[in-house]
Order: sequence, then C-alpha cells, then structure tokens
Amino acid sequence: MKAIINGKIVLPERIIEGTVLTDGEMITAVGDISVPDGAEVIDAGGLYVGPGLIDQHVHGYHQFDEGFDIIDNTRAVADAHLRHGVTSITPSPSYSLRMERYLEIIRQCNEAIEEGHNSIVGIHLEGPYINPRMGAGRKYAWKYSDEAFTRLFEESRGNVRHCTYAPEMPFAENVEDIINRYGAVMDIGHTMADPESIYRSVRKGLKIVTHLFDATGNWQGIHASDMTGDPQDGVSYVTLGIPDLYYEIISDSRGIHVTAPSQRLALKCAGEDHIILVSDCTYHKRADQNPEEYPDSDLRSAQDINVSREGRLFGSRLTVADCAANFMKATGADIRVVFKCAASNSACALGLDDRIGSIAPGKKANLVFADEAFKIKTVIFEGERIPEVRSR
Repeated sequence: MKAIINGKIVLPERIIEGTVLTDGEMITAVGDISVPDGAEVIDAGGLYVGPGLIDQHVHGYHQFDEGFDIIDNTRAVADAHLRHGVTSITPSPSYSLRMERYLEIIRQCNEAIEEGHNSIVGIHLEGPYINPRMGAGRKYAWKYSDEAFTRLFEESRGNVRHCTYAPEMPFAENVEDIINRYGAVMDIGHTMADPESIYRSVRKGLKIVTHLFDATGNWQGIHASDMTGDPQDGVSYVTLGIPDLYYEIISDSRGIHVTAPSQRLALKCAGEDHIILVSDCTYHKRADQNPEEYPDSDLRSAQDINVSREGRLFGSRLTVADCAANFMKATGADIRVVFKCAASNSACALGLDDRIGSIAPGKKANLVFADEAFKIKTVIFEGERIPEVRSR
C-alpha cells in the first residue's frame, strides 16, 4: 500500500488537502485519512495531485529530439506520452492512411490492450470517411465502402472507442449506423456540415466534435465569402449551440490551431464539463525545420506545431500537459477546471469514467503531480511511479 501525502488533491468539483491511498493498481481511499502502518509514503511536496491525463486524439510523438509514429510503433508513442503524464491514450489512425496501415495500427492496439499494463485504452478512428475539402492530406480521404468500414471495426475486436466522420457526406447515415452497431462513440470533424446534417447526427448519437475550429468550415463555402459580417452557421458555431456535446481543443502556444478568443468562447459556451484537451500530435521525419529561421507570420515559426510539405497545419508537437498549460494562459481557467478538460471530461465522453479520469476509490491509481503552471513533476501509473518524467 502507498500513501500520497502533502498534496492538493484535485477532484472534479473542488480541491482538498488530504491523503490518497493506493493498493496495487487501484485507489482505495481519498481525503482526511490516517496513513496506515507499513504504507509506503510518497510526499507530494505541496504540488497539485490530479488524475492521470487522457489523450483521445494522437498520431505520434515528437519532442526532445525523439519521434515515433503510431504506424511504426504504437506502443512507443504511448510510452513517450506517458512520461508527460498521459496515462490513458486512444491512438488515432487517420483518413490519409491506406487500409494495410490502418489495420497494422489496429493490430498493435489490440495486442497492447490484451497484454495490459500500458496506457492504450482504445482506438480512435479519425475517418477514414471525411469531407475531402477539409484538413491536411485531405486528398487521401477514402471513397466510401460499407465493407471496408465494417472491416475496420471487425478487425478492432471491440476496441474502437470513438470515430470521426463528416455528417454532410452522402454516405454519412451508413457511417452512423455502423458506428452505432459496434457501440463506438460518434464524433464529427473534417467537415463543412450544414446545420440540418449536424442536427441529424445529434439525433443519431453524436457526442464529440473533433478538434473544434480546426478543419471545419461553413456549408456555404470554406470561407463563406459570399456573406457579409461573420460567417454564420459554420460547424463550430452550430455545434457550440447544442447542449451536452464534447468539444476537442488543440491549444498550442501561439493560438494557431485555436485562437485565445475562440478558446474562451468555447469554454464559455460549453462549460467546464465539456471541453476536452487533445494533442493531435504527429511525427514527420522530414519536419525538421528550425522555427527561428521563419518570420512570425509563417506557420513554421511555431515551436509546437507541424507543417505539411504544402505549408498547411498538420497536427502538433504537443502533449496534453502542454495543451493544459496553454489553455490556462489563453482562458484564465484555474487548475481544477483544466484537470477536468485534460482528464475527467474525456473519460466521461468515452464511457471510461468508471475506472479513470478522476481520483476516487475503486478507480485506477493513475496520478500526476503538477505545479501551478501545470508542469508535470511526477507520474504514477497503475500505482507505480514512472522513473523518467518529461516536461517543457
């Protein structure tokens, strides 16, 4: 048994002082409790003790001169993010991959989930059926096939947790039926959906908006240039007006994915219970440009994003802890709220909140110690301290 003392324990609705007891992989008690005789004592040193972070949208890892792609080594990606406090992860094969690569990632995830004692808790399918006008690499979006889509779910053996699609496409209702048939959570993204298509997807079970404000547009045109004033009825604005949805946000240091005003708008509209911070981290062997060589107006000048060969935004070099720190600065949210956005809300959205996402008896002993700026100092995974912790 272990006893974590001298920490500010971050619960979803409040922060308390007290003790967290763990036994093996599980949390056994939380609060104003005595340390049992013989327990191993871990002193949190006054840091915030929060739930292990969750990244439900990630394609790779690219930090500290180290890089991995889930295509080549899904477990290495998960292990790298674990060192930054991500104790639960759903790797995300994307619409730009071919079938054999998609299936290879699914195979690796299946093996990891079956073996256990790693942070992979499911699979996120980003596509492969999206609007080919939206997103980097969009020209590689798949032509629709019931057979091919069903095969992805069959090969995953029930491990697909959520799936992103574009609800305005002519095959969208088939996609929705298959997602529902296999019990996965329905996400929309890479889309220019009209309001009625979005409302239909809500009726069919829509739960998550994939990276809000990114790779989304207006059903009347990508820039809705025929309008006067603000482009109305765009995907992000329509969905923010619908209650009970969850909204992914990629918060980079420069507000390139989502500007600070848009992050504040999202938090105001959705509330602290419905924002989910994701990294959308990617790894590109050729993405080795020196940001200092480019002017601020050039995307390549940012330290924590990736840019495609065509000069388009192509994911990030973030971790969820980075996103959390950036989100605090952009919105003024306090650390309790940010822990909800970086852990609890994703667990609820994916139906995993009975075992991860918050600190409570009976849940996994996945914990992080963070300072007031959300720098991760200690990571505990399934009751054991991770020996190497990384933080920018």
